[in-house]
Amino acid sequence: MKFQLSRLFSVKLATTIIVVLFILAVNSCEKNAAQPAPLPTGCDTANLTYTNSMQLLINVNCGSFNTSCHAGISDHGDFSNYASMNRYVTGGEQSFFYRYIFIEKRMPIAPELPLDACTSAKFKAWLLAGAPQ
Repeated sequence: MKFQLSRLFSVKLATTIIVVLFILAVNSCEKNAAQPAPLPTGCDTANLTYTNSMQLLINVNCGSFNTSCHAGISDHGDFSNYASMNRYVTGGEQSFFYRYIFIEKRMPIAPELPLDACTSAKFKAWLLAGAPQ
């Protein structure tokens, strides 16, 4: 009986030690997670609207100036004006635009270059603000 209690105590102690080590390992990993890179100097992501800044970024990266993508082509999504692209950008993190760029990382498609840090930050801030016109 004494041997069984000693063995039971050893198993419980070993299990407790393993659980504590696991918790410590998980917590240390979270503290060492990569921090987002700071925005480049002069990159302003405040008060963005389609009209005051996003229209040009969309035209350059997605639409009118980049005719191979979303320049009035309805089956690929028409990003030629706010009214036609509104359904793709509303909904914050749930929007089509946010999902494709930031979650699925499907846009832009090669051979197009990836978005630079400031442009990416502006798209994210604008979408999370509700994609105001």
